[in-house]
Amino acid sequence: MPLVVPLPWRSIWLPRVAVLIALLVGLPLFLRMPLWCDITLYELAARNLLEGGTHYRDVFDTNLPGFVWILTALRMLFGPAPIVVRIADLLVVLGIVLLIDRLAKWGGATPTTRWWAIAGVAWLYPFTVEMAHAQRDMWMILPALAAVVLRVRRLFVLATPQRQLGQFWLGVGEGLLWGLAVWIKPHSILLAVGMWLLTARQLAVGSARPRYAVSADFVGNLLGGLTVGLAGVGWLVATGTWTDFWDVLTNWNPEYARLTRRELPRRVETQLHWFPVWSLGLLPTVPLALLSLLDGISWGKWKEATPGPMGQFLPDWLWDRSAPPTARATRSVIAGLYLVTLLQGFFLQRGFVYVHLPETLLMFGLWAAHRWAFTAVPLLWIGCTSLAWLLGDISPVVRNQLLQVAYDEHASASSEQEYYFVRHPVADWNWVRNWPDCLLTAPPRSWLVRETPRKQYQLWDRLGRIDQFVASPGWEELAEVAAYLEQQGVTDGEVIAWNDTPHIIYLMLGIKPGIRYMHTTTVQIIGVEGSWLGEQQLRQAREAARTARFAIGDLEWAAIGLGPSGRARVLAPAISPTELLPPGLSPGQRATFPFDHPAVFRSRGGQGRYTVHRLN
Repeated sequence: MPLVVPLPWRSIWLPRVAVLIALLVGLPLFLRMPLWCDITLYELAARNLLEGGTHYRDVFDTNLPGFVWILTALRMLFGPAPIVVRIADLLVVLGIVLLIDRLAKWGGATPTTRWWAIAGVAWLYPFTVEMAHAQRDMWMILPALAAVVLRVRRLFVLATPQRQLGQFWLGVGEGLLWGLAVWIKPHSILLAVGMWLLTARQLAVGSARPRYAVSADFVGNLLGGLTVGLAGVGWLVATGTWTDFWDVLTNWNPEYARLTRRELPRRVETQLHWFPVWSLGLLPTVPLALLSLLDGISWGKWKEATPGPMGQFLPDWLWDRSAPPTARATRSVIAGLYLVTLLQGFFLQRGFVYVHLPETLLMFGLWAAHRWAFTAVPLLWIGCTSLAWLLGDISPVVRNQLLQVAYDEHASASSEQEYYFVRHPVADWNWVRNWPDCLLTAPPRSWLVRETPRKQYQLWDRLGRIDQFVASPGWEELAEVAAYLEQQGVTDGEVIAWNDTPHIIYLMLGIKPGIRYMHTTTVQIIGVEGSWLGEQQLRQAREAARTARFAIGDLEWAAIGLGPSGRARVLAPAISPTELLPPGLSPGQRATFPFDHPAVFRSRGGQGRYTVHRLN
């Protein structure tokens, strides 16, 4: 009897092995990677709440407070150890994967395609840049997906007519989950509206009073969402946070929205490059999602028909014609989720990598539901290109050839060739060699510099995958600054951290901030078109901080947008032991706070990026 060898993409064991390898290699590194400066801001906000402070007034934030509430609960339950947030993020992603997998299964996915989708997540998420981890977009999608799964289960999987009272209370349960998602990030409102419009028609199927059934479900959803919303508003009022929250909502957020619209042309250029080469999947996935909507949205008309509307016209090799109506309807839900997530991320949010993770994971689930081992193709490409780079590490001849392929000599370093000729982090020895330290070195118990060994900061610097950027912390250098300020005996309000990363000093020293703005670079660019915000607010904050003794500057701010030679001048060593600033700072930069105050300390013995200035 001849031995039958299945094709690789039809093997269920191949993706299982791929998942196992990815988790064995990736999880220790993922759990010990540094947290991005967005998360340290929220950690500071959580500490502020636990100490009786007022959010927005003491620690400025342009977002709804749901994410801060969750981090506050984590701190209260498990303490201030940085790894707590990473473990929580891992659990959130696991929940998202399980929910998407459930939808894919109901949509007709085979065990093999489901495992291939999981393999895609395993080889993507743990190895993305630290900026993409523990962000509100992923945490928002967890309760949103839970609400969708509950809805799909009762409408399409069970597919049994419910009494109107039952529809109402089930709708309330979904609304509670949507309300939680909205407090984490308000963009989930669009997902909630899209899901209700897509599935409301099914409520009338088999009901003696169709309009009443739809109304009961709608009112239940609305009541559940309003219940969570009013509870949150009650907290804002009871804690004295409402005034500052309303200022952010009515004054800052409109300006932030204008900033988002100004950046839209830039997002057109980067949409296919967020996760090379995974983001290229957008091109075939958008048509697939649109066809899925057409195939499932007429569920009532095609109730007993197999194949569905698309199956009537598309061949077997391209479309799963055997999918029953319930599977087609579930696929349309996944497709609707994908399209709404894609559109709101593109048009309503700033161009940050973490915004596009939910749509990427939903893309995996949609292809799996259609019984395609979609992720096998990007994984094969990434494996081949990574292997080529490993050969280049051995042979200089091969490496030179690779550089000619990966970089166009007539284009910038960000050419499309660079984006798509990928080197996976697993194939980067300089990064993977930290794996033993991630297992053998105990994680810090808190943020305090006096309780954290220097080798922890060195590990974070080695594991960080974004460098030479104003929002990427230099952990060992920040520890040096913290040690210096601790020697000066600084207390609450005596330090002003400027730019995006120095606010971590407040966590390292356990002191309260000198001003409420943590990401001053972001504040500066809000309202640059003549608004009263931005620079004027920062100036008023500095003037109000009369008790501050020191300010921390970041020379990476002065190096924004400069090429290698410009960066070298701005980050050059100190002019002399008494003149700690580099000679490459322009007169305009030297006249900018905090560089307009005397520099009394600079990290790395006068050669680092962080400067400490004594305030007059």
